[in-house]
Amino acid sequence: MLRAPFTALVASRWAPWALLAVSLLSRAVVTLLGTDPFNMIDLKVYVEGARHLTDGTLYDFLSGASQLPFTYPPFSALVFEPLSWLPWVLTRVLWQVGMLVSIPVVIYLTLRLLGRAGRGASAPVEPLRGILVVGTALAFWLEPVSTTVGYGQINLFLAVLVLGAAVSARDWTTGAGIGLAAGIKLIPAVTGLYLILQRRFAALAWSVGFFLATIALMLAVIPHETWRYFTGLILDPSRTGAVFSAINQSWRGALSRFAGHDVSSAWLVACAVTVALGVWAAGCALRAGDRTASLLAVQFVGLLVSPISWSHHWIWVVPLLVWGVFGPVRAQRAVRALVILWCAATYSYLIPVLVVVQGKVPVDSRPGWQSWAGALYAVLGMITLAVIALVSRSRRHVAAPAAVIS
Repeated sequence: MLRAPFTALVASRWAPWALLAVSLLSRAVVTLLGTDPFNMIDLKVYVEGARHLTDGTLYDFLSGASQLPFTYPPFSALVFEPLSWLPWVLTRVLWQVGMLVSIPVVIYLTLRLLGRAGRGASAPVEPLRGILVVGTALAFWLEPVSTTVGYGQINLFLAVLVLGAAVSARDWTTGAGIGLAAGIKLIPAVTGLYLILQRRFAALAWSVGFFLATIALMLAVIPHETWRYFTGLILDPSRTGAVFSAINQSWRGALSRFAGHDVSSAWLVACAVTVALGVWAAGCALRAGDRTASLLAVQFVGLLVSPISWSHHWIWVVPLLVWGVFGPVRAQRAVRALVILWCAATYSYLIPVLVVVQGKVPVDSRPGWQSWAGALYAVLGMITLAVIALVSRSRRHVAAPAAVIS
C-alpha cells in the first residue's frame, strides 16, 4: 500500500504542482551551473541532419565540438526537417517542453495498458491527475530521463509511440506506431516480438509495411544515402560512439569493459541467453494476462542485446516503475525489491559518475570496480526479466483487483 503521506500528496490540489515546479526549477538551476548549459548536443545532430538531408553528406558531416555523426535511418532526418526551419533557441525550448509533456503521457499510457486509466479501465487509479503530476516530477530526475533531457534525445517520444501502439486495439494503428518508431530509430523494431507473442500477426504486418514505407519514401527522396545506410552503415556500431564507454549499458559494453577488448562470442552467448529469458518472461506475462509486463520484457531484451544502449535509452525504467507500483503483482516482494533497486540505480547517477571518471576518451582497460559498477543496468535488466517471469508464473490469469491507490 502507498503510505498516507503520498496518498495525501497526490490528492492535494496544489501540492503535486508545487512538487513539479520545484523539480523543474531544480533541474534548471543544476543545468545552468554546469559547464555547458542546455547544450543538447544530440538535438543539434538531428537538426543538422535535416539540413544535410539532400546535399549528399547526411552520413558524412560531423556536428559540433563533439564531432558527432548522424547515425539514425534517413527517414528520421526527414522527420526532423521542420526543426531546421526554427531558430536554435526556439528549437531547444520547444524540445524541452515536448519532452516534459511526454513524461506524463508515458505514465498515462502505461496505466492504460494496465487497465488502471482511461475509458473502460478495470481498476482505475484515483486521483489520476495528481498521480500524473507527481509521477512526472519524480521521473524527471531518473538518470535515463535526466540524461535524455540534457542531450535533447528522442527516446521519450519513441516510448510514447510504442506505448500508444500497444494500447491500441486497431491493428493498423498499432502497426503504424511501431513501424514509424522503427523508421525513426531501429531499436523499437524489437516490439515486433511482442506482437508475435500476442499472435497479432495483422498488426505485425502493418508495422512491417509502415517501416518498409519509410524506406521506400527515402529511396525516392535520397536514394544514394538510403542505400548506403541500409547496406553498410547500419552494421557499423562504431559510428554511434565508443563501445567501451560506461554510458553504453548493453551487454556488449559491459562485457567489453570486463574483457578489456571488444567481445564477440561472449556477447553472442549473452544475447542468446537474454533472448531466451526475455521470450520466456514475456510469454509468462501474457499467459498471466499482464500485457504491460510482456511489453516491458521485450523492450528490455532490445536494450540488452543492442550493440549500443546508452544509459538514456533506458527510459523504459519509467513504465517499469509504474508497473511495479500500480501493476497486478505490485504486492509481490520481488516486485517491490525490483522497484527499490531501479530507484537506487537511477537516482544515484552512478553511470554519469563513471563517465566522468573514465575521462573524455574511454579506454578498453579499466580498474575492476569500474567494470563491475559499469554493468549496473545490464545486470538489473536481467534481474527484471527474471522477476517478470517468476511473478507471472505464480499468478493465474485474473483481472486486476479494483482499488484506488495501492
